[in-house]
Amino acid sequence: MLRTSAPPLLPLLRRLAVLWLAAPLAACWAADMTLILDDTAQQYGEFAAQLRSVNAASHRLTQGKVDIVPLDSLRQLGAPQAAAPRSGPDDGDSVLAGVRTRSARGSMLPDTASSASPPPPARAEGSDPGVLVAVGPRAARAVVQRAGSEPVLLALLGRLEYEELRALPALRRPERAIAVLLRDPAAAEQLSLIDAVLPGKRRVGVVTAPQAEPLMRELASAALAWPAQHPSRGGRPWAIAAADAPDANALTGALQVVVPASDALLVLPDPVGSTSAAALSLLQSAATANLPVFATSEAMVRAGAVAALVPGNAQLAEQAHALAVRLRQAPPGPPVVEAPRRLTVRTNPHVAKRLGLALPPDEALTAAVARRD
Repeated sequence: MLRTSAPPLLPLLRRLAVLWLAAPLAACWAADMTLILDDTAQQYGEFAAQLRSVNAASHRLTQGKVDIVPLDSLRQLGAPQAAAPRSGPDDGDSVLAGVRTRSARGSMLPDTASSASPPPPARAEGSDPGVLVAVGPRAARAVVQRAGSEPVLLALLGRLEYEELRALPALRRPERAIAVLLRDPAAAEQLSLIDAVLPGKRRVGVVTAPQAEPLMRELASAALAWPAQHPSRGGRPWAIAAADAPDANALTGALQVVVPASDALLVLPDPVGSTSAAALSLLQSAATANLPVFATSEAMVRAGAVAALVPGNAQLAEQAHALAVRLRQAPPGPPVVEAPRRLTVRTNPHVAKRLGLALPPDEALTAAVARRD
């Protein structure tokens, strides 16, 4: 007669206990955050992937998750939304399309036709979406105007895009916790970059569109505060030479005013800096006058700017995750607004050589900008 041995009792009980506990927990686990993606810009998809990675790394034991919902499917979250107008062309690297820049077009969501993994399951009605992370300006407007009490993070907004949203009643009288993560570097950081590349030079020229007034106020404030905040870098105040260019016809005249009074030109993230023709005219005028140009995108550096401060998607994702964690416990109130905290310097060595500038490595410039007195 054959004898069969029964499985050890203790391991079997442990296994059953794990399964018994896991079932209700899996049913009640909600998303840590739900990303609402608005356009087809590749940068949004890269940011979403990085945010998922950061969240997974911080939830090794709780299996936290990040859901992704296209803007057109926002209604599946179970609350009404107001119609959101379509934005203009993509910004960032696609602004100077045709000027040796890479295309930013392409789907921001995984290609389910070519991907081996199945599409995510539909959200159960009434399930908790966690923090709503609206990525980009169209998603931000739609989520802010949507009724609901979930905490909201508006991510990857330009400063002027956020200024447009500030007039909405939902932001003026918030009934839930809201945070904003901008994609543009702060003005003080841009001055730090100019100082690192051109020590002692304090005359900066700026040609702006009329709607860039908030950017100019921030720049003027940063210039006034510079001597007290950076005593070791020289006490000379900054002199900002500014001129408005409301349209293309006014750009030449504005440059004729600004260029002679400047040691360098700063391109702000406004319609002048994000319009191909205007940006190229500015770069050409600066090259003729042998002036370095500083910008806020790698596209401008490839097109002829000497240096730019840019945030990476990995760094933005880490900052967004930290904001989302804070929002889960935050009470309703005025939006918390943050600029990118970790920035990287990108330079154009060929332009620097033509200008006679001996640039340190990008890593050294990045460290110099980040240094605090």
